[in-house]
Amino acid sequence: MQMQTLNEQLRHNIRFTYNEALELIVAMGMAACGEQMYAMAQDYKIEIDSMADSFYEDTKARLSPHTLRELQFFFGHNFLHKTLDFGFYVSICSNPEPQTAEDWIRSLETVPAEWMLTEMVFGVYHDKLEELLQGRDWEALKGNLSLLAALVRDTPPHQEVLLTQEPLLECLAHPEECKLRYMQLLRRFYKDVFIHWKEQLKERSEQASDHYKTLFAAKPEQFIREIHKNEPEIFLSFPTAFHVSQASQVGNHFLNFTTAAGNVGWVIFGIHNERVFGPAADREQTELFLKAFSDKRRLDFVLLLKQRPHYGQEIASALGITPAAVNYHSNFLFFLDLISVKREDHRMYYHLNVERLRELLALTAKVMLD
Repeated sequence: MQMQTLNEQLRHNIRFTYNEALELIVAMGMAACGEQMYAMAQDYKIEIDSMADSFYEDTKARLSPHTLRELQFFFGHNFLHKTLDFGFYVSICSNPEPQTAEDWIRSLETVPAEWMLTEMVFGVYHDKLEELLQGRDWEALKGNLSLLAALVRDTPPHQEVLLTQEPLLECLAHPEECKLRYMQLLRRFYKDVFIHWKEQLKERSEQASDHYKTLFAAKPEQFIREIHKNEPEIFLSFPTAFHVSQASQVGNHFLNFTTAAGNVGWVIFGIHNERVFGPAADREQTELFLKAFSDKRRLDFVLLLKQRPHYGQEIASALGITPAAVNYHSNFLFFLDLISVKREDHRMYYHLNVERLRELLALTAKVMLD
């Protein structure tokens, strides 16, 4: 009965819908970080599909050298981290209803430059905010760009996003010009690239969305645990929309924001998530098991969880990485069912599946020695 109630609540709170504005900014990030996307695909042992290949090449062909440089300036720092583009996600994902790209761009025209710059700072420093603020109150600092610039100058971001510090300082020094550059980039990318692809992106995304929606409707809790790799309970308090993204390819980005109407949640769900989190053959699992520990941080991740369950910020602090990097490394371990997450005391704790670790070690010995 309890299982039935949980599934009913999940069906009530979660819906699948296409958000063109969201796909636009995800596509811009993908285009700016194409080489990172290909490297991630190699890590996950999947191929970037032909449409994504074509989109990436077409973007480089259609945009002027100046616009490509601007794309790199604002979006090209790290695909896993929402930094100088964080305000875009806030403005889109604070709205419970999907928006067209054109409507969203028009609405952004009315946003003050100070707001946009403040959200940039938060995007770069959200996981080092306490160090940045030096005891100050974040709400009181919003819009105080001169003080924020001084704090940014004195506080280097995490290593993964260190290269955002100088562009951020440049934007803070020239907020109105920064907004003009940002708006021009959005309009140029939309008119020169996205408008030629938007129907194809929508069609491919909606086809995948229908598939995932069917899987979810049949077994909501299992879908959230095994394919979204999250705890179902986090979706019981407020409505959440799943945007299945062709541009993202693989991803489980959960964003929620507090608005005047209450909490609003969006998930950017990669079109090929099932490939990454689905079953794999013995040899492939062995290859991925060995690949997972080719990075010392993932071995440290597992050894940390062997001691006891940890939540994300604990892991980030212990390993000296950002929470976004924790998510990235955890995907390898989720893929192999080596870890799971459980909600405890309002936090999501990572747990090590020790028996699964034993199984994979035995399977590796079988494949390599049998």
